[in-house]
Amino acid sequence: MDTQPAKKKFYKRWWFWAIAIVLLIIIGSSGSSKKNGNQSPASGDQNQQPAQSQQEAIKISAVKLSEEYKANEVAADSKYKGKMLEISGIVDSIGKDILSVPYIALKSYEYAVIDKVQCMFSKNDESKLIDVAQGQQITLRGEVSGKMGNVLVNGCQIVK
Repeated sequence: MDTQPAKKKFYKRWWFWAIAIVLLIIIGSSGSSKKNGNQSPASGDQNQQPAQSQQEAIKISAVKLSEEYKANEVAADSKYKGKMLEISGIVDSIGKDILSVPYIALKSYEYAVIDKVQCMFSKNDESKLIDVAQGQQITLRGEVSGKMGNVLVNGCQIVK
């Protein structure tokens, strides 16, 4: 007699859950880029936007921003989400996310693993990150999109 072990159902296999998590991350990331893509200004307003962004940027340290999100994410979202911030801090890491989008993560509080401030750059700005070094003091400008592990800041530019 052939006695074969019973096969596990597909949803009980590790690879099923790995694929599901990756798909959820991709869907979540693409949803936020579509949202930001629809808010682009008309072609005539493109020259005026950088001047407005510089005037309206809220200046804050990465440590303070991270602490506010850690203390009360809802309050921090209402205060910062969708707003232009000029964030100063120390570079913790420079890399690319799962979709090859370049980023700079700024240190928050000591021993933080996921509560950092992650500033996302355009793929076209990748060359600007070459000269950035870990441990360097830096100021970045971008729009806060909320917290997903780290505090996420999109459309970042290096100020100094």
